[in-house]
Amino acid sequence: MKTETRALIVKIIQDEGSARPIELVKSLGISPQAIHRQLRSLVACGFLEPRGRGPMTRYFIAGAPQLNAALSWHASIARPAETQGEFLCQTRDVFTARLGRLSLFTRMGLKEDELPLIISMTGEIGNNCFDHNLGNWRDVPGCWFEAQASGGRLWICVADRGQGVFRSLTRADPTIPDEQAALVAAFERTLSGRTPENRGNGLKFVRNIIVASVGRGLACRSGAGLVERGRLGAECSKELTRFPSQPGGTITLILWSLK
Repeated sequence: MKTETRALIVKIIQDEGSARPIELVKSLGISPQAIHRQLRSLVACGFLEPRGRGPMTRYFIAGAPQLNAALSWHASIARPAETQGEFLCQTRDVFTARLGRLSLFTRMGLKEDELPLIISMTGEIGNNCFDHNLGNWRDVPGCWFEAQASGGRLWICVADRGQGVFRSLTRADPTIPDEQAALVAAFERTLSGRTPENRGNGLKFVRNIIVASVGRGLACRSGAGLVERGRLGAECSKELTRFPSQPGGTITLILWSLK
């Protein structure tokens, strides 16, 4: 019975993203004391992690990111409210300045010699948001940039509400048939939507960093296209597909092990 209850608790938290003890009591119909015993056991085993204090404590799957705000902003059909000042970078200068915040994760296990890789890789992805979308934003200009550490893992999310990879790259190669093929080309071919400039190696640089270690992964979604790279790429894809895709725009999720 205990094993079954623990499995149900984990499933609820996986499905909902997080849960408070009182919510689990209502969902499972068992006593608060029993719920707290199971939660303590799951935390001790490393399956869950608590955040908050007292009755407002919420339990999350250990190591899982909390990306609902980013995914909602990216996937919204209507123009999202421009109230996410902490994460929304409406100009390249703001984005570049905020890249320095990644150094804070050296206090959480990120190796000093890996910090330049993280910054340059994230910078390349974020700069693409501006390079390929100037004058082509669907509504809100700029990019969403968020980083969080959980369970010995660093998650970095960069998203935009621009024209999407397909529209950008078909300017350079009109034979690209669809959004999936466009994303594959972006990571595998030397191709740029900024014709006639001789560019297009940026995402290959990102890909090479990701596949250089088993403790890294990346997934990128643009419209109906989705690609993943690296050993942990499938976990990134799973997070991105929790929300429906929308025409245009691009969202990239990086996972980097801190252990």
